Amino acid sequence: MVNKKGQLAIFIILALAIIVVVVLIFINRGSFDITITPQTPVEEIINCIQEVGEQGVDILNSQGGSLNPENYYLYQGNKIEYLCYTHENYERCVMQKPLLKQNYETELETYMEEGVNNCLTSSKESLVSKGYTVTFKQPEISVDLVPNNILIEVDSDLEIRKDKTESYKVIKTDINSNIYSLVIIASSISNWEARYGDSESMNYMMYYPSLRVEKKVQSDGTTVYILTEKVSEDKFMFASRSVALPAELGRI
Repeated sequence: MVNKKGQLAIFIILALAIIVVVVLIFINRGSFDITITPQTPVEEIINCIQEVGEQGVDILNSQGGSLNPENYYLYQGNKIEYLCYTHENYERCVMQKPLLKQNYETELETYMEEGVNNCLTSSKESLVSKGYTVTFKQPEISVDLVPNNILIEVDSDLEIRKDKTESYKVIKTDINSNIYSLVIIASSISNWEARYGDSESMNYMMYYPSLRVEKKVQSDGTTVYILTEKVSEDKFMFASRSVALPAELGRI
């Protein structure tokens, strides 16, 4: 009897505890709501700038760092710029873009100009409809490839006014990318092609364990290189034609 009474008392206490917890949850249920802080106007612009930059990076990476390739090899329907080229057979190629990093930066800046201007214009229209006054000048884009990152600066003299004034002469942001190292390696491979007529991909993969180098040799003596950073899966593609044999002989 004593044991049964003890067990009954425990069950009653547990039941009361559960009721108290449930009541507290309902009373304070507002404190459990997830609050999502809306983005500020400049944060929305930065996100838009990043999206434009990422679109440009995807295009450049698949086309040898060029927006509109002129001297290219058509590979699987994609125009891939020659970074080292000669139309002669048996001859070593000539570097087409010895300053590949700088060229890539310039091409990305060019691509982003219109898109960033659209980001600012769209944001302005949205803010004006909410009672803001927004001014900015034609944006000037600056891109810098650095290890593991792409730094972007937008000089636009952006000013947002309502109850207070917010001024942003330069908007700075970045894109997480390994394209810097891939571009440097592409330049090195092109330099080997120009000096010796070929490059040894295994040497690069041994020195850079996270790098994969694919060489797709074509019938006309062109080699399509596909560089991939294994962890991030960033890719950079380019073409080279050096010490090419006549099509009927193929390439060693």
